[in-house]
Amino acid sequence: MQLDVNKLSFSVDKGLAAVYLITGDEPLQQGEAVDLIRKKARLDGFLNREVLHVDGRFDWNQLLGVCLTQSLFAEKNLIELNLPTGKPGRDGSQAIEKVISDLSADNVLIIIAGKLDKASKNTKWFKSVDKHGVVVQVWPLFENQLYGWLKLRLNRKGMTTDQQSIKLLADSVEGNLLAAVQEIEKLHAIHGAAQLSASDIVNAVADNARYDVFKLTDSLLAGNSVRTVQVLKGLLGEKLAAPVILWALMRELRIMAGLSFEKASTGRTAGTFKKHRVWDSKQSQYMRALSRGSVRQWQGLIQACAKAERMTKGVDQGNEWLLIEQICLAFCEPKRLKQYGIIE
Repeated sequence: MQLDVNKLSFSVDKGLAAVYLITGDEPLQQGEAVDLIRKKARLDGFLNREVLHVDGRFDWNQLLGVCLTQSLFAEKNLIELNLPTGKPGRDGSQAIEKVISDLSADNVLIIIAGKLDKASKNTKWFKSVDKHGVVVQVWPLFENQLYGWLKLRLNRKGMTTDQQSIKLLADSVEGNLLAAVQEIEKLHAIHGAAQLSASDIVNAVADNARYDVFKLTDSLLAGNSVRTVQVLKGLLGEKLAAPVILWALMRELRIMAGLSFEKASTGRTAGTFKKHRVWDSKQSQYMRALSRGSVRQWQGLIQACAKAERMTKGVDQGNEWLLIEQICLAFCEPKRLKQYGIIE
């Protein structure tokens, strides 16, 4: 069954399904959807949590082991399978199908995947989840959807404002919901439950003007490594969460990789700009940055971002902030990729 993310709470309250697939490329909504299922699972006694992360060396027998091996103590298990690419391959597809067909009532499986393409939605494993469980596809929010989402979030904190002020807030976060939540928390800390004016929102956003994440992406596109390091240190000093920066980096790198591939294969770039809804006023910045790297280099940086994200979750060892700095410097100067060991 396919379900809108906004209806997930009602569905979960009625009872948990055996398997969930939460897929998409918008991290906040995806994370909140998974948290909703986790919370209900804990309330229902699924206290043992197993987390698996699929990478190039993943052994699919691990999934079969945790899902199909019954505990002597009859524990209820919440099993989370992180599938960043959304493509489990042949062995993975077979393992997922087997797990779903034989899943014990003492287990709930959540598959957390990246955005799925049309081909992935025609696979047997996807259809098996759709038949036996719940599929939730998370989409980025644009324009009126984003305005409505921001209004609801403000209202939850007891804050109200007019439509023009909501648009100002939307423009400041450019669709980054993680950044939007930070701005709303800051507004609440400053004003509490109150009617906000446009000036209130402008002033709050301006407080971050020196070191906000969008200044970082501007520095990256300009290839200004000195400015990039300055802004990055400012973000670290202001304790901005690493996932917010990684969200912004991934967005820019996906655009660069898409532009590079489209230009090499067709000689054009309009399709990528349209797909990612890049404003006309910013397209020239991307075109200037495009000549600095190749498709392989941009994709290598995307993979490095995925590694940094795993570090933030404690899955991989290492300093995520050091890797983020290396990614940023390599964005400005792709020749650094080999120096940092990001690609060979």
